[in-house]
Amino acid sequence: MYLKNDRIVVTIKNTTFRSFRSGTVGQFVLDPTALTGWTDGSNVRRDDTLRPVSSGSFTEPYVFSSRLIALSGTAVARDSSELQAMRDVFTGLFTEGEYVEISVETSTGIRYATVGLEGSPSFVQQLDNVALFRLELFAPDPYIYGPEKTVTVGATSSAGGGLKYALKYPLNYNATNDAKQDSTVTNNGNVRAWPSFVVTGDYYAGFIISDGVDRRVTYTGMVTKQSPVIIDMAKGTALQGGIDKTIHLSERDWFSVEPNSTLRPTFDPIQDASGWCDIIVRDTFI
Repeated sequence: MYLKNDRIVVTIKNTTFRSFRSGTVGQFVLDPTALTGWTDGSNVRRDDTLRPVSSGSFTEPYVFSSRLIALSGTAVARDSSELQAMRDVFTGLFTEGEYVEISVETSTGIRYATVGLEGSPSFVQQLDNVALFRLELFAPDPYIYGPEKTVTVGATSSAGGGLKYALKYPLNYNATNDAKQDSTVTNNGNVRAWPSFVVTGDYYAGFIISDGVDRRVTYTGMVTKQSPVIIDMAKGTALQGGIDKTIHLSERDWFSVEPNSTLRPTFDPIQDASGWCDIIVRDTFI
């Protein structure tokens, strides 16, 4: 829960809810104290197996449940026609059973979640130009994320010169290129973050991605510039052109970035190759 004077901006699709007035046009004015399920933690679920001949239950692993988020406030318009238009926008935020991104921006930054509709949107008119609204949302993924952070590593052909990736200025066209490069990624969240690796280039024999310590993922399929491969550590998949190519993974030692820590993953072409690898990670919170 936030305090009355907290400045909060919530965005769903192209609709913005602010905890303060801005200008004179119709606005959804958010009640900061009525934004729930965002700063709270998430419930957990576990199998409760009773001990047959003693008190209590066995210690079972648990996972986090989905998250419920609710926001409410006042819709303030210039006239009844504008209020009706705001009503149509509000009730039309979720119409096709889809899940969309919600962002919540405060003085400490911006964070994101994926949500769908939970219950019925409430839009109750109080005056010709004023209505009270309430929106309940269901987040199947209990985690909340910071903005994407991307670092790029890679190499041109390891057999000769050329430009090294990522480009640094001034450019050195006679650099000797190492096929193996690394870069640091950081997770400033409070739970582990699972990075994704987008590999683009001519890696005809595949590549190896490692956490720089003792875990690695090896992809033995063909990669071309026209058909990049996405290695998703969270889902444990390899996608190429939207098609599941996980079968080409000969090693699957998935790894993550621990909370409030850094990781220096490495990227190795299996044979001489050219291209690059984008490492994408997001601060992750519960």
